Amino acid sequence: MRTVVIPTDFTNEGIQIAEAIVRDIRDEVRVIFTHLFHVADDIQDLLFSTYREKEYELVPEEFWQECKMLKDTYPELISIKIDFFYGNKLALLKNFLEYYETDFIAYSEQYGIPKLTRSSLEALPVLKKTGYTMINADMVRVSSFADSYR
Repeated sequence: MRTVVIPTDFTNEGIQIAEAIVRDIRDEVRVIFTHLFHVADDIQDLLFSTYREKEYELVPEEFWQECKMLKDTYPELISIKIDFFYGNKLALLKNFLEYYETDFIAYSEQYGIPKLTRSSLEALPVLKKTGYTMINADMVRVSSFADSYR
């Protein structure tokens, strides 16, 4: 079984990345959708913030429905989880990825990873520094389409 982490803004593009990866792997897959956030520096923000609850409100109902449809369509898709990373240190991000037993990180270079809020991290440059294999789903889609025309 493979575990793929997909940084996303919880739009249809994230679902398309997951679908391309699941089709390409042809093995059991766990998908972890995530978004990366800065941790507040101010003690007041840390003490009185409910940021770990509010972020789930940023995931639209349509995204949850598309996740269910994706899981129903691909039996090899074992599980889909949504979790958020909060931190400013590369070591913390590596721990997050290790916790999920990440095999690789999938993204779309064409679409990028748009920010959800002002506390969102610029995810792609940080993720590239983790040392995990990065798969550009744009290339997967191209090769999948090319194979179907042969």
